[in-house]
Order: sequence, then structure tokens, then C-alpha cells
Amino acid sequence: MTDTANTTMSAPFAESDFRVGRVIGRAATILSQHFVIFFLVAVVAATPMVLLVQRNLEALANRTAGPDAFIETFIMIGVGMVLAGVLALLTQAVMLHAAFQAMRHRPVSFGDSLRVGLARALPILGLGIVMGVLLLLGFIALVIPYFILLTMWWVATPACVVERTGPWTSLQRSAELTRGHRWKVFGLMFLLFLINGIASQIVEVVVGLIRIDVVTILGRLIVAALYTAFGAIAVVMAYHDLRVAKEGVDIEQIAAVFD
Repeated sequence: MTDTANTTMSAPFAESDFRVGRVIGRAATILSQHFVIFFLVAVVAATPMVLLVQRNLEALANRTAGPDAFIETFIMIGVGMVLAGVLALLTQAVMLHAAFQAMRHRPVSFGDSLRVGLARALPILGLGIVMGVLLLLGFIALVIPYFILLTMWWVATPACVVERTGPWTSLQRSAELTRGHRWKVFGLMFLLFLINGIASQIVEVVVGLIRIDVVTILGRLIVAALYTAFGAIAVVMAYHDLRVAKEGVDIEQIAAVFD
């Protein structure tokens, strides 16, 4: 009876093709089912970047500020970007574990997910540094290589956490999994960026009419947190579907490392 039940619960996640619509649909379902924990974790990740953007816009608006003010702003931007990057990587690992638990119809615990994320903190940080430097070089090289690399490496973080690989091996593993499906992966990434861009523009119009700093920050934070949470779950769904399509494994085989 137990084996039959587990098979039934896992069946929706065991299809043998990679489809953008299915990734988006399941990501939305899991986010809605466990909205509070995903949203709160995403708020932690998004807050430094939102405050960074707010500070940057204020500095640009204050054109009468002296050189010292601009130097201070530059330092704050640098610190904020580093903090935002570290938090984004760690929170992605936390949400990754939570998403897998939700896919397995198991209880989603912030404490358990945090433990998994912290256990892989150093490899994830190394992955972020290597990936960030190479993506920056790709961006400098006429932008197009940036998008190619970003598409190839889109599921590197799940590979690092689930398969417990090092930074470079995680990038190679992601490149292997996305091979043959990269136009679909790029389309998924573009769709997420487009949705985020439209939502951000709507918020900017609304807060521009209200012109209250607290409302502006809250509006931007809500959009950023929703995008962060939904994007993190979508990456997990993509990683799962790519492994199912290429290797024929099921959710229990992939997530057994968490048991």
C-alpha cells in the first residue's frame, strides 16, 4: 500500500520531457501551497538589493552631493552587492530543499531547509564566485556569451546541492543537463525576466504616484521577493525535469540525498 501511494504521489513529477509550461505551472502550484515560508525566505534574499537600488537612485537624484558622498555611495553599493549575492545563493539552497520536500509531499520545515543550505554554504559560495566572474567576462564580451553561459549554467546550484559537487563540476553538470534543451531553458529564463519586468514597471508607476519612500521600498521588495521565490522553485523544477528526461530517474531517487 505504501509503495503504491508513493508511486501515485510521485507520478505527476515523473514525465520524460522538458516543457516550459509544466515547469511554470508546477512552480506556481508549489509556491501557492507553501507561500509563507518561500516568501519570507525570499524577502531576506531580496532586501539588500532593494535597499541598494533605493540608495543608488537617491544618490543619482542628489546631483549636488560632493565627492565624498559619491565615494560613500559606491562603497555601499559594493557591500550591498556582495551581501545580496551571498544571501541569494544561500536562500536559493534553502528554497531548493523546501521545493523538493514539497514535490515529495513531505512537510516543509524552515529549520531542515536552512540546515541543508548551510551545509553546502562554502561550495555554493565558491560556485557563485566562479560563475559570477565568468558571467561578467561573458557580459563584457559583447553580452551574447553572457546569455549563453547563463543558459548553460542555470541549474548549477541544484547540482551543487543535490549531487554535492564542487563549483566547477557543478557548472559542467549543468551544461550536460541543459544540452539539447537550451532554447527551452533560455525561453523559460526570458519568460521569468519578462514577467518580473512587467510587474516591476507596474509597481514603479504606482509608487511614483504615491511618492512615499516606505511604500516605494515595500512595493519593490514584494515584487523582488516574489520573483526570487518563484525563480528559485522554477530552477528546481527545471533541474528535476532535465534529470528525468535525460536519466529516467524519479523524484525519490533525486532527493534521497536529503534523507
